[in-house]
Amino acid sequence: MRAEDWLVAVTTGFVVSWIANALTKSRYSFMINLFVGIFGSILVNMLIHTMSIYPDSGYLTLKLGLAGSAGLLILFHISRRLERR
Repeated sequence: MRAEDWLVAVTTGFVVSWIANALTKSRYSFMINLFVGIFGSILVNMLIHTMSIYPDSGYLTLKLGLAGSAGLLILFHISRRLERR
């Protein structure tokens, strides 16, 4: 991954985490959502770029960051809800 890809992935994870925190209004802190969102964004981008399935593109990095951070945040909040039961 190039430096631009890292910056786009972190920024995308931050924005998605901020939106998730505003939508859920859960008891979890913003920092936890921020960590999970950024981690998901970077993880998916690293996996795809390492496998070299698609050519390097800023738009692809943005789409993968959105999918990764949103997906991991959804799984995180679902697991927390199931844990409370």
